[in-house]
Parts: sequence; structure tokens; C-alpha cells
Amino acid sequence: MAALNIENVWKKYGNVIALRDVNLDIRDGEFVVLVGPSGCGKSTLLSIIAGLEDTSHGTLTLGEIDVTDLSPKDRNIALVFQSYALYPTMTVRQNITFGMENRKVPKAEQDKAVADVAKLLQIEPLLDRKPGQLSGGQRQRVAMGRALVRDPQLFLFDEPLSNLDAKLRVEMRTEMKKLHKRLGQTIVYVTHDQVEAMTLSDRIVVINDGVVQQFADPDTIYQKPANMFVAGFMGSPSMNFIDVEVTGRARAITAVHRGDGADIDFPFGATREELAPYIGKTITLGVRPEHFRPAGEAGLTLTVNVDVVEPTGPDTMVVFSVAGKSLVGVLNAKFRPEEDDDVTLSLSLDEACFFDTEGVRIRGLAE
Repeated sequence: MAALNIENVWKKYGNVIALRDVNLDIRDGEFVVLVGPSGCGKSTLLSIIAGLEDTSHGTLTLGEIDVTDLSPKDRNIALVFQSYALYPTMTVRQNITFGMENRKVPKAEQDKAVADVAKLLQIEPLLDRKPGQLSGGQRQRVAMGRALVRDPQLFLFDEPLSNLDAKLRVEMRTEMKKLHKRLGQTIVYVTHDQVEAMTLSDRIVVINDGVVQQFADPDTIYQKPANMFVAGFMGSPSMNFIDVEVTGRARAITAVHRGDGADIDFPFGATREELAPYIGKTITLGVRPEHFRPAGEAGLTLTVNVDVVEPTGPDTMVVFSVAGKSLVGVLNAKFRPEEDDDVTLSLSLDEACFFDTEGVRIRGLAE
């Protein structure tokens, strides 16, 4: 195992900047997930860590060794691809031992390594099969087994679950979490799936347009997003954004949304003193869909007009309009209004976020 330090890393392709001044300090034994929209630079960063791409500027240190200019084979890093990259004519056992044979590892050591990883990944009955005889989940386990026998300092995973069906992805997420707990290896994992990011990681790196937007633990990312991009990207459905004018005075603050024919007052009183410098200015209020609740529960009471109702099984997603603003709420499964009904909801403001005109979250005074 080893820590990974990425310092001032840039990647340019001609005039196109793929990564801009990336700085990450990944701790020994940590599970870090890189997440962001397609084309944001997360796979480019993974390739740079693996040595498959050169940096345009910056350094990478693995443990105590500067690996910036080392070839992939000299970095002691294992990469598990999205496509598994298994040899179709070889058995599972041969796929796992292929790299060890090239490194002239003694046969006895190969056999022991295969036995250990096969037991760990529960693929012992599959060792004499070929990849074409395996399910997607089984192929993924074999690809992981091939990486594990190398005993690398760092594991890299490039969207390894994206080819699996929804049920199998959930199962494999659980298995990967168990595996990391048992091994304690340092892992950098790329995905576009925010659920994978939230459930697997110790910390998440959110990237957009080649820039790290936030690097923090999942709770911080979700509850205290650094900016509107992170707030909107992490969470499904995404956070609701409402333009509001800050009014009142210190310790008696109200945020007002000026709607079509009606206003919405969000009274915060003395609970959000960080808004005092913004009195008289327009900023953005962010509330999560799950912060809406059926009428009668604690919170701000709103009468809304229902546009769309989408039962999801455990929840009911409702799209509704209030003061000319379209919002999304996620409520309990028993809440089933009819479309075009006027219904009353409660909105909890305890975890509301505020963003300035640049889209940066306004931090609380205690932060």
C-alpha cells in the first residue's frame, strides 16, 4: 500500500486543456472515487496515474517515489478496465497467472497466489473455464483477481461496473466494499455513477471541465457542496435552485423568491447569520427534493400545484409548481396526489444551502 500525491498536474492536447492544476493528497489505504460528467477529465487523470498518459506539467508521488516519468510497468500499479480485457482463449487460471509468468514468478508462488485470490473472490469453481463461459460479474471478479495477484501499491478502476445490469451492479458494489475492507489497499476508482461514488468512497473527487470542484467525504459533498455544480451533479433528482432576495436585518433574515403573481418567503430569523452581508442582494437558495414532506410535518408550509407524479416503489417523486417555479420533491410512497391537484407540503430548511452570484456556496459562520 502507499499514499498518492498529485501536485499541480495539467494536461493539454494542443490548445485544449483536459486537466487544470489538479492537486490531490490520497491517503494510504483510502478508497477515492473520481466522478463527473462525460469528458470532464476523470479518465485522463486515471491514465496519467497509471502512466498511460504523460503530464503536461506537475508531479505524481507514490509512497516516497516520484513516479511522474516512470513507465507503467515500473509504477507497481494495477489497472482494472471497464472491458475486463481478459484473454478469450485462456482459462481463468491462465488469465490470472499470465502476468506472473511474464515476470518469471516461480510456479509454486503462482499456484498459491491463484488459490488465495480465488478464495477471496469466490471464483474457485471457475478457474478452468474460459471468459466466454462467465457472466459479467464473474468476468469482473477475474479481472480483479488478475490485479490482486500483483500485490500492487495502488489499484486503479476505470468504470468497472458500467457494463453490468442494475441488480448485479448493486451486488458488485457490495463485494468491492467488502474487498477493500479486508485488504485495506489504496484504490482510485473512476465512475460517472454518483450512487457508486457515494456508497463506495472514503472521499470523492468531483471534476468538471478538467478542474477539481471539491474533494471531500460523501456526507460533506452532499450536505455542504462547494458550489452549484457539485450541488446539482451529486444527488438524483438534483438539488432545486431558487433565486431569492435576502431581506430584513441581522438575526431577522428572510429570503424572498419573487414569483409570477406571488412571492415565497423563507424565514430564517437568526439561524443563518452568514446571510447578513447579502441583505438587499439576490442569491440562490438550494433545497434537496427529500426536504419536502407531506403537510403537517415541521417546516415551511407551501401550497403547490402538482404537474407530474412518478411512483418509484419506495418513494413518490413529484414535480410541482409554486409561484411560477417548477420544483421536484421526493416524498414517501403513500403520498400519491393527482396531477393538477393543489396540495400542501412542508419544506424543511434546516439543511438548505445558499450560493452567491458566482455559484459558490455561502459558508456558515461555524465552518
